[in-house]
Amino acid sequence: MEERHGLVCEGFPPLCPKYPWLVSQSLETDEDGTGGQFFYTIHDPLFHYQCRIPELLENRIRGCFYGWMILSNNTKWSLWNPVTSKIIQLPPLILKDGECDDINSFCLSYPPDDPSSVLLLTRAKKSTFVFCRLDRKRKRLRWMEMSYVHQLKRISGNGTLVHDLTCCDGKVFALNTDGSLAKYVIHVDIVIRDKEVVIKLRLSGGCPIHSYLLTDSNYQIKYLKGYRSELFYLTVDFNEETKKTIGAVVLFKLDMASIIKCEKLLEGHNWDMTNWTPGEVTDEYIEDLIDITDMMWEELLDLNDAIFCVDLVRDHSVFYFPGIASEFGGYVHIRGVMGSIIHSYNFRDKTISLSDMPSQVLPTSHISSWDCRLEGDYFDSIQEVDDKADEIVVRRIMDDVVELNESHLLNLPFHLLEMILDHCVGVEYMNFRATCKRCHIAAPLIKWRDKSALRRLSNYSVVSPWLMVVDQEQGIITCTDPMLGDKYFMKKFNERVLCNKILCSRFGWLLYYNDAPMLVFYNPFTSDIRELPPLGNYYGRFCFSAPPTSPDCVVVGFSRSNIYIHYVAREQTWRAIHLDFGDAHPYSFPTFYGRDLYALCKEGKLGILKYMGGEDYSWEKDVSRAPTSSCTSHASHFLTKCNQNLLLVIVGFSGESVEVFNLNSTKEWEKIDGLGRHMIYISGTTCLCIEAKYPHMENKIYFPQLHSKSKRAVFYSLETCKYDTFNPKSIEEKFVRTSYEIHPHAWIEPTWS
Repeated sequence: MEERHGLVCEGFPPLCPKYPWLVSQSLETDEDGTGGQFFYTIHDPLFHYQCRIPELLENRIRGCFYGWMILSNNTKWSLWNPVTSKIIQLPPLILKDGECDDINSFCLSYPPDDPSSVLLLTRAKKSTFVFCRLDRKRKRLRWMEMSYVHQLKRISGNGTLVHDLTCCDGKVFALNTDGSLAKYVIHVDIVIRDKEVVIKLRLSGGCPIHSYLLTDSNYQIKYLKGYRSELFYLTVDFNEETKKTIGAVVLFKLDMASIIKCEKLLEGHNWDMTNWTPGEVTDEYIEDLIDITDMMWEELLDLNDAIFCVDLVRDHSVFYFPGIASEFGGYVHIRGVMGSIIHSYNFRDKTISLSDMPSQVLPTSHISSWDCRLEGDYFDSIQEVDDKADEIVVRRIMDDVVELNESHLLNLPFHLLEMILDHCVGVEYMNFRATCKRCHIAAPLIKWRDKSALRRLSNYSVVSPWLMVVDQEQGIITCTDPMLGDKYFMKKFNERVLCNKILCSRFGWLLYYNDAPMLVFYNPFTSDIRELPPLGNYYGRFCFSAPPTSPDCVVVGFSRSNIYIHYVAREQTWRAIHLDFGDAHPYSFPTFYGRDLYALCKEGKLGILKYMGGEDYSWEKDVSRAPTSSCTSHASHFLTKCNQNLLLVIVGFSGESVEVFNLNSTKEWEKIDGLGRHMIYISGTTCLCIEAKYPHMENKIYFPQLHSKSKRAVFYSLETCKYDTFNPKSIEEKFVRTSYEIHPHAWIEPTWS
């Protein structure tokens, strides 16, 4: 482990404007009794400043607007300007119901020296605004509380709460997301009339929806953030209810001109939706709202030099840094719910990198941004994109670019090089071609999907499955070889391949949902596509028993109350078996085992569909108890078949532990210490167990994470009980300093037959 270091400062630290800085506060007294704040940056978490800023002692930073920080400590509230050192003490906030700790969002409408300035707060459990007008001419300041329940119902139907207050171009906006009709952006219009503060809610439009499905879950956190004349809508999607695994990050933007235009269009409809139910919503309302929402929002595919920071631990706060050094821009940094891991989403390559939080930041600490203005100009790095059509390109990440004046590595006669190439197929051919300029000339570019090339590839096999990523926005499939770190790019793939969700990967084929939605088989190496009969708008867990070209191919899927079965070569429809799963749903990783089908339930429990192909089938649930695991955190479970054995793999949060269990003859899980000559490949919907072709590959579990530096696949060795890659300098204790894909991805066994 690298040693962490820092400096102790009295007052403000000398912060470098090149980085975005965060400040960690723990209102409880530290062990050494010093208290204070820790300033750190995500880009160099090993370094920090420990400070004692008097104004922040025992005060929590709630937000920063117009250079003023909102501070609170229980009922005490104040505004503090760090540049001028001015402090505005507000009267104690004492609410009638005594619930002073349910304040969940904050906003300052104007700078405090503006006579129209209002500090506005919302509550997490009650449909009221709490506000204080900051007019300096008034003899004393006071808090007021106002209900907005009727106003909100009029524009949302049955919404009850607004949240995520933010400022944009002198106006205040918020979200309403708890109604059943739609999710809305609300304009909180604050008007000062003489001595009275009037707050009106106006509908600015709907919340945007991403153009295609990125994750199979409905667990989502939404954020609204304003900066100058722009409003940002950020969503973080999760793969499970615990919100520990991030499945998607999506960002939209609109400007003030679009907001004003949309509000005028919505006012023209004059909708009064008080107490509307979903059944009363007209098609006209839905179509108009969707049209207006699509018109106002722009989805961002790149943040350029800007970054967002999100804290999922304490109050789900979000911070925006509009411009930093270009090499650090383009990220959304998310402090995970466990408080110890930072998830950094890269907008450019759509990956999430994992890193440790600084050790001084406790899971209970409050995190806030510290606005540090940038000085100097920074230039964007230029990334050249190769756009050659319909070819597979190989690139070794760690190799240098071959120069034209290189020495010939293979100083052989040209006809001998051509003879060697006649015996090279697939990866060997591409590696040979990339060796030097002379080999590049001797090896013409081959379109491996041509019939003559496919005949050469029919008997070819690779050493290991590849990690395949489908980027349908750019029309690229990327395959990573976990042994060498090579990347293979398949460009401009078939337009019919619109892969929204990979459901299963086996035998070199993918089973996925497209945007129809239809279930589709696809072999990315031969471009063979086979659509399955319609199954409706249904998302669940699937597997298949053989390649779809085989007469024995059977596809099985689980829903909340049914098992669906389709014999690909024999039937044109699906069979539906209605079963009572009780509270056991959802089942995952369905696995064929003889004539039976096993499926994994909560914490390692199993269900079995016996005699699946006959009329006398039977369903047995909870045939095995959950194994006794040493994992102390939220764990992921994976089921696979290894020869004649069923194996269960349990992986702790962030990879803190890995255990393998075998199902014995009495249907009990027994922990095992090794896989022998086998190896396991794990991804979100696929778990493959195959025999290793070389000794150095066996007895390992391969994950879809890539090491941040070497870009090679990470594996866990059951022999050494450590994480590693095929690069001896990258041993890790868990998944820190690794990255994983947001795009649909899976392990796949390349096959050209």
